[in-house]
This record gives sequence, structure tokens and C-alpha cells, in this order.
Amino acid sequence: MLKPEPKGKILFVFSDPGGAKPCLSLMAGHDEANVLAVSDREHHFYKNFKNQVIIVNGQLNLIVDEFNPDLIFTGTSYTSNIEQRFVSIAKQKGITCWSFVDHWTSISERFRNSEGSLNLPDKVLVLDERARDIAINEGISIDKLLIIGNPYHSWLANWNSSLSRKDYFEKIGVHNESKKIILFAPDPLSNVDGKMIYGFDEYSASEKIVKLVEEAPKDLVKDWLILVKMHPNQKTASLMKIFSGNENFKLLPTDLDVNESIYFSIAVIGFFSSLLREADIMGKPIIRFLEACLTNDPFEGLNIGSIANEDNLIYKISNILSK
Repeated sequence: MLKPEPKGKILFVFSDPGGAKPCLSLMAGHDEANVLAVSDREHHFYKNFKNQVIIVNGQLNLIVDEFNPDLIFTGTSYTSNIEQRFVSIAKQKGITCWSFVDHWTSISERFRNSEGSLNLPDKVLVLDERARDIAINEGISIDKLLIIGNPYHSWLANWNSSLSRKDYFEKIGVHNESKKIILFAPDPLSNVDGKMIYGFDEYSASEKIVKLVEEAPKDLVKDWLILVKMHPNQKTASLMKIFSGNENFKLLPTDLDVNESIYFSIAVIGFFSSLLREADIMGKPIIRFLEACLTNDPFEGLNIGSIANEDNLIYKISNILSK
């Protein structure tokens, strides 16, 4: 697997967590005087990395002129255009620009501007051969593509929790440490028209999971505590209503370190979230709850977790928890 060796002064730009964490992981290997991180969003996990992140709203050209980078390295968010704006600035000023794609979905769409054209950097960095092939099929030239894996995963492989189990339970406001924790990370599929693309979204899947737990034998699920980790890009109000009033489910605070929740969970449930790959790195059993039989599974061939549906989800969870 190839790994980029950016040199000189590097300006890192990101918005969504999927781009922020790999950028911050790469920054850790460089002299602080030669790197600068800017974003248009605050994230609680910034504190886990040594480099400061400057929050910006404008004057992007001024930032580039004052720092005078040799390379602009961006994430690829779909909720913000800050990375695309810096790609354009890099082109205007003749600065080398690389952009990292943290998933296998909508690769070319991350570079499509308001006119519908692709605004591509000098290099598009992707996770693996499958992501490269998807990018090629979506119209990105192979000459622009570079496989690098995910720098954040290398950082995460050496991460350990500083909390005790007791401390963690206190942090999430649960006083019964005998509870068996399952982490549920519902991807915000509705943001990308999930029902049309996959046949379900986070709302329909969450409703189904709540119903399955409610209908399961009480003695089986009485000790289950399913912690719901909503995505930062999630429309939270509607999702919160689905879980309200059910004692088996608890919404996690948005500012809680997700690594801690993965660490103290017995199993992790999701659909296509990058969090599942992170949980896999941390050695956690994973269940992917898919309402429909997919021909377009973004995780196809990645061997991440076990796929479940409404017929076997409760069985699969109980089987993991009983080990």
C-alpha cells in the first residue's frame, strides 16, 4: 500500500469527522511549525490530537497567503464546501493540492461544484483498490488516484482508554454497571436519499430495531443497554423521538468521545458507517443491520461484521452477548 510523503509546509482543511481524523493523524508526524489545520466546524475529538484547529468562516485566501503552504491537503465533506473552496484556491495560486476520500460512497460527488463539473485536486487519495475502481468508474482519471489506506486507523490501532468501566458509566449517566452495552451508530442515510438508494434509511431501520427489542422476550433483553451514537451530520430531532420512552435505549451525549463508547461496548451495530471499521480495528464484534438485500453494498468484500435482518438480529445480538 502506498503512503503519501508530503513535505514542506502543509495546510490541512476539513469539516466532517471522516476527513478531520485522518488529517489530524497525518499532522502528528510533522513539525508543528510546518502544519496548519483549519475547519469550519468544532469537534470534541480535536482534543485527542496535539495540533490546534483554527475555525474559519471567511478570508480563506488570506489564510493561504499568510501561511504560504507547499501543499494543501483536504478532506472531502458532503455537508460543507470549505474543502472545494481551498481546492479552487490551490489551483488559482499554483499550489499542489491533495484530497482524501474516507469512504467508498459518492466519491466523485464530493468534488462536484455548483455547476455540476468536477473540481478535482492534483491527487485524490482513496482507501483501497475497490475505492480506486469506484472512482475510475465515476469518471476520475487513474492518474489522479493514489491508494493510501486510512491514516486515522493507524493512529487508532495504538489508542487505549484512560477511563475505568465505572468512570465511563458515570460519564454516560448509567448507574448499573451490570448492563450489557451495545453501541448503535445509525448512519444518516436520509441525507443521501437512502431509501431510494438502499431501500431503507436510519429512521426506518431504527424503528425496526426498537420494535424488535420491544417484542423480544423480556428476560432476554432486560440487561441490554443500546447506546445510540448519532452522527454529527444527523437530523437529530426525528431520530430522538424513535428511541424516547424505551429503557433499553439511551442517546449518547454528542460531545462524548466515540472511541470510549466503542471500547466499553460488547458489540457494535450499524449500516455503512466508518465507525464500524474503527470498531473492527478495536476488535469488537460487529453486526450490520440491513433491511433490504443489497446489490450496491458499499462494504461488499470488506469482511466487516455479520449481516443481520429483522429475522435474526435479536438472535445475533444475544449470541454475542452470551459469549
